[in-house]
Amino acid sequence: MADFFREEAVYIFIALFVFGITVFIATRPFIAKGARKAIPIVGGLLLLGLIAHYNYIKNHIKEVKEAFREGKNIICVDKTTKLGGILIHKGAWRIEGDEFVNPHSRRYNVRQCIVE
Repeated sequence: MADFFREEAVYIFIALFVFGITVFIATRPFIAKGARKAIPIVGGLLLLGLIAHYNYIKNHIKEVKEAFREGKNIICVDKTTKLGGILIHKGAWRIEGDEFVNPHSRRYNVRQCIVE
């Protein structure tokens, strides 16, 4: 559960902000009473979106790690160069946790990588 909160912290704050606005608007005295039905609907949709995003990211990480172990090439986003990406081969790189590590280059998080 702590992993979920760590991974989705930004999205949880965004969802809470949107939910707070929904509650604030739906509970105003000049808004129709039927508008309060939107509170559980919006809350449910936001919760569903958070869970779907978390599952998508976890599956993506698993796919990239499995492809790397099978020897496939991995492309990672590199914002430090104008090229925009770096090709990771199994020979020089290894996986430590959720990061690709090379002694001659910086680390790349698996979340920022795709299978070629």
